[in-house]
Order: sequence, then C-alpha cells, then structure tokens
Amino acid sequence: MPRNGNISGRLRAGGLLICAAAGAQAFASPALAAGQAQAPAVQIEEVVVTARRREERLQDTPVAVTALAGEALESRGVESVDQIAKFAPSIRFDGAAALSGGNYNATVFIRGVGQNDFAIFSDPGVGVYVDGVYYARSIGGTLDAFDVSRIEVLRGPQGTLFGKNTIGGAVLITTEQPKNAFGGEIGGVTGSYDRLDVKGHVDIPLGQKVSARLSAARLTRDGYGERLTTGDDLGDRDATAMRAQLLWEPSDTVTVNLSADYTRAREHSAPQKLLAIGAVPGFAIGPFMGNFNTYVAPGLGITAPNGAKSLNPSFLTDSPFTTYGTGPNVNDLDLWGGSATVSWDLGEVTFKSITAVRGLTATFARDGDNTPFTFRETFNHDVQAQYSQEFQLGGESFGDRLTWVTGAYVFRERGTDSGYAKLALGLAPGVSPPPYSPSAAVYTKVTSTTYALFAQGSLALTDQLSATVGARYNRDEKDYVLDHRRIRDGGVIAQVSPSGSWNSFTPKVGLEFKATPDVLLYASVGKGFKSGGFNARPLNDASEVTEYQPETLLTYEAGAKTAWLNRRLILNVAGYFSDYQDIQVTVNQTPRNFVANAAAGEVKGLEVELQARPTASWSFNFGGGYMDAKYTEVGSGLAAGQVLPITLATHFIKAPKWTLNSGIEYGHDLSSGGRLTARVDWTHYSTVYNDVANDPDLTQPAYDLFGARLAYASPDQLWQAALFGLNLSDERYMVSGNASSGFGLKEASFGRPREWGLSLSRKF
Repeated sequence: MPRNGNISGRLRAGGLLICAAAGAQAFASPALAAGQAQAPAVQIEEVVVTARRREERLQDTPVAVTALAGEALESRGVESVDQIAKFAPSIRFDGAAALSGGNYNATVFIRGVGQNDFAIFSDPGVGVYVDGVYYARSIGGTLDAFDVSRIEVLRGPQGTLFGKNTIGGAVLITTEQPKNAFGGEIGGVTGSYDRLDVKGHVDIPLGQKVSARLSAARLTRDGYGERLTTGDDLGDRDATAMRAQLLWEPSDTVTVNLSADYTRAREHSAPQKLLAIGAVPGFAIGPFMGNFNTYVAPGLGITAPNGAKSLNPSFLTDSPFTTYGTGPNVNDLDLWGGSATVSWDLGEVTFKSITAVRGLTATFARDGDNTPFTFRETFNHDVQAQYSQEFQLGGESFGDRLTWVTGAYVFRERGTDSGYAKLALGLAPGVSPPPYSPSAAVYTKVTSTTYALFAQGSLALTDQLSATVGARYNRDEKDYVLDHRRIRDGGVIAQVSPSGSWNSFTPKVGLEFKATPDVLLYASVGKGFKSGGFNARPLNDASEVTEYQPETLLTYEAGAKTAWLNRRLILNVAGYFSDYQDIQVTVNQTPRNFVANAAAGEVKGLEVELQARPTASWSFNFGGGYMDAKYTEVGSGLAAGQVLPITLATHFIKAPKWTLNSGIEYGHDLSSGGRLTARVDWTHYSTVYNDVANDPDLTQPAYDLFGARLAYASPDQLWQAALFGLNLSDERYMVSGNASSGFGLKEASFGRPREWGLSLSRKF
C-alpha cells in the first residue's frame, strides 16, 4: 500500500480537484502544469483519494465520489463544509436544522437518504469523517473549511469500510499535514455585514524526523437577520478555530500523526421566519387572527388583562430575514478533539491505528412563534464526548493480484441534553389546557457503544477484470435516561431508562472491467444501515418513549469512468437503484414528536459529471444528478397514538429531482509575470420539500445560485488578492422549516442573501 506522504503530496500539488459522479478529475493550474516536464501542458491531472481506505487514482476507484481540494474550495467560495453541496450532484447539506435555532447543526442527505433531526439521540444518515475520525453528532457538523486539503463526498451506502450510520454516504475531510520545510501563509477577508476573517498557518521543522503545523482562524461577521422588537441580529459569525499537528517519522517504515483542534463560537441564533398563523386542529376556536385572544397558561411569564394576549397577522413580516421574536438568542459552541494515527509499513502489509477523543458543548435556542409572546420557545444545552479506536491491516498479495484491507472498530459516546420547552396551545379563556401543552424541563442522556469487524478485497481475475467482495458486522448498544417534567405543575412526563441493541451485517460485491487504460466500467451491490433507537421527545407520558429499529438500504450501482483526447476531456456516469426498507420517518408535529419505521421506498437516479480543458487558459465543468425517490409502503410500524402525515404520493424530504452545477474558469498571464483568473459558478436545485409532510408553505420551489471570483497572483506566487460574490442574484431560498398543527404556526430558516468579499493572502 502506498505510504501517506507520497501520493498525498502529488494530490495536493494538483491544486484544483473536481471529482465526478462515478469518479474524480482535476484541473491543474497552467503555471504548475508547465513546470511538470513529464506531463502535457494541457491535461486534466490525476487525482488520488481514500474512498476505499487506501490511496489510489480515483479514476480507478469503482465508487461514486465528488472531491474538492483546498484551492478548488477557495475558488468556489466554500467557507464551511455544507457549501460543498453546491458543487456535487444528489446531495443536500444544510445548516440551521429545523427546531434547533443553531447555525452549525447540520442536516445531510445524499440520494434522498439522511436525517433531518439535530437531537442528541438522533443519528445522522451520512457519516462525517475528519482525518479518518468519525464525528457522531450533527450538532457542530457545519464545520468551517479552514486549512483543508480536500473534501470527498461518497455517494451511496458505505456499509463495509466506513459502516456506522453511512447509509446515505460519507463526507471525508482531510486537513493539511505538516511540511518538512519552514513556511506558511496568512490571509484576511473583508466584505458584507462588516465581515472580517483572519486565517493563517505555519509549518515548523523540529528536526530531521519531526515537523509541526499550527493553524488558526478568527471569523467575525454581523448577522443577516434582525429582531425588529429588540434590534438584535441573527445569523452572525463570531468564531475562533485552532489546530496543532505533529508529524513524526521515527523510522523509514513508521509514521506517527498527532492532531489537536479546538473551535469556540459565541453567536446568535439562526434567523427564523414566521411563515403562517393558522388554526389549531381539535379546538373550535378559529385561527389566531384579528380579535381572537390566545389563552396563555399560567407560569409562562406573560401578564395582561384577563391573562390574554393577541396573536395576529401583523407579526408576519415581508422580509425572510426579520422577525418579532424576543426569546433567548444564543448559539454557542465549544468543539474539541485529539487524535493519534500510526502507520507501520511491514513490507507487503501495512498496519494502521487511529485513536481519537472528541467532545462538544453547545447551547442554542429558538423563538418558535417569532412574536413578542412566550408561546413556543425551546432552549438546548448539549454536552457530548466520544472515544474511538480503529485498527486496519491491508496490503497486496498473490503477486499484487489481491488488494485487501481488514480491521476492527470500537466507538463509545455519551451525550446529554438539558433544556426546556415553553409551549402553550391556543385555547379560549377558561378552557383547561390538555396534558401535553405545558412547558417542560428536559434532561436526556444517551450512552452509545459500537463494535465492528470489516474486510474488503479486490482480486484481479484477468489483466482487465477484477472482483470486489467485502462485509462488515456491526453491533450498536444504546442506553437512555429520560427525566422530563412539566414546569407549570411539577408533574412528571417521563422518568424512564430504556436500552436496546441492534446487530447488522452489510456486505458488498462488485465487478470492475478496465476496457482501456482510460475507461473503467463497474457494477456493484452494497448495503448500508442506520442504527435504531428510542423516541426521546415525549410530550404526554412515558408511553411515547417507543423503540424504532435500524433502517437499511440496498443499492445496485453501475458506472463508467472515461478519459478522452489525452485527458483533456473526462466524462463519468453512474446510475443506481436503491431499495430502502424500515425508513425511520421523523415526525416533528406537536402534539406528538416521534420516529417510526413507518415506510419503505425506492430511489433511482443518474449522475453525470464532465470536465474539459480545451486550452491552458480555459477550463469547464458540469455536474448533474437526476433522482426519483418514492414511497412504496407507508403506515406500518406505528405505535398507539402516532399519526403519520404521509401517503404513497408524498415526496421524500430533501430529495430534489434535479441537482445541477457548472463552472467556467479563465486564466490569463500578464506581461508583468502575474496571473489573473476569473471564475463563474452556477448551481440549480429543483423543488425541495423541507418537511416530511410536504407542507406547501415549507416547500422551496426550484432556484438557482450564482457565484463569481476574480483573483490575481503575483509573479512569485507569494501574494494573492481576490474579489468575489456569492448568491449574486440575491435568491431567497429556505434551508429548513417546521409546521406544527398543534400550535398553528409555520416557521423557516432562509439561506444567506447576496454577499461580496475581498481577500488578500501572503505565503512565506
């Protein structure tokens, strides 16, 4: 197996990487390409990734992947990991998860499979890995893309090599590694909303065999949302991030990588928008409009004559970025971690150990009614810690005809959520509130343990034909502690400690045919799963703390990776069909919030990506994904009192039929020796359904996003300045939303409006 430093170095030298639906390609900068005597001056450069737990040319990798390197992320204006979705097919990666109020709470869906809930007891459907370490929580999942070497998006179930909760796919983030020569870079960005970002890194050799890298970022920006009642802003940035890495090579065969990171954010809540005020089903009291007075239960801190307040349409503002909310406005995060990766080259076999600890403390809140009244308000304080240990053993056998990797994985996590929900249903004065309406104090603890064994190998049957077989056995164990009480009367909602365990076996088989050196055809069948759990949002009593089982996805995929015209043109295609069983349908509609294995479905689609480099100055990329996701069964797996708001005609959440992207880049060498580079990017999404019930007010119609960048590099390549713009058409689009029939309210969060920026950096 290749050692980390060698191929990674060649990968990073390519700079701009764009990997296709079934593979990946790169555009090298013309200045760099000209300096490589052994390569043609105009050619799409080779790309190496780790989609199969080993470094290999992605054009030889029978996996559907999109990858972007550090320079490509910069040229496209990718400031946080969620923005990669604009440049890859069949993926939605949104921050500001519904019901949370947190800017950094991620919801990731690939090919219609993911998780829309941020809660500490809900597992993501797409795994996020940083330098091989699994990030278990969606809280804090919208990471800043600073000092990143590359990001890979693996589409489809990765149940063999990655395993835990990668039923939809995996996002692999690789940070820059220490260099053995002193050097670094410092840069700053200013722009819209009084933006001021400062980022930098430095490589420090500490001896012949030891080198260190220190990197840091300070990110500040005013919010793009505003509370009209108080004047507070929403959606601001106020974060500091640091990372320290140490590379030690005690011998020619052993490499040790140590890493520690810390992120601190002290921000305001994500912008929320009140979309509609309507009637409460079950109560013949009419809508919350006009002269109707809403009865507010005692103890919610609202005083008025006769205990009444009016809730009327005047709170529906015209702008998606303004609100009349007055509740807690906090979005704090402390995210930290450390890891040790040891690689030992034993000749034909390589041993690798990845040991990691991670933790977070997050406090976030939302004013769910977006009015001056305390009608629907949530507050969360979450603390989480995790430990993981992975051992890998891999190599090449039988005269290099068999390439294989096997390993064992252990993961342990403990998370707690302490908070409250202030809730009041609209009732006529004098009508007693039902048992599920009062405010609640919430304490939830989840302890999760995972054990896994995995193996995968590819055997060359002939010089052109090879077969891949892999499997993973996984066991998940979870223990819950719930102590949920009513604030109003001190009554107990639930005091229970359920526990469960679930086993899974996820195999994969595939065939690969290398028709020519530039054409790879492949077909595979693979299975993925997402762990089971318990409903931990009871609103009435402990009977609502029901168990749900793992969901599974069996995907059939076929693809082609092709290069033409001496690698000036690359066209990659992948088609898939997925059988989705025991879907964990998440329903967040008061009076019952629950997860149930209440549906089955099918997802089929086609992904195409094209790269072209006709000259040394011009490059072009296009990516497109078509997805047809539908339910084939609904209504099964429901407990008493659970009502499913979907039918066979309901659309999948976060699964747009079309995801398209394209970019054009032009570089021009100046007579002074400097270089100007201009780039324009376009992203298109068809209709996106932001809630499981497909509420029309929460449905985002098709929309387009445009970005542009003009950059100048000095003749010595040490200085770079760039002027850029994001969302140039000032599109108004929803990224999350919630409709509650129990409260007659609908709310949503919107993406950032048009912004401009100016950056300046200097290498040393």
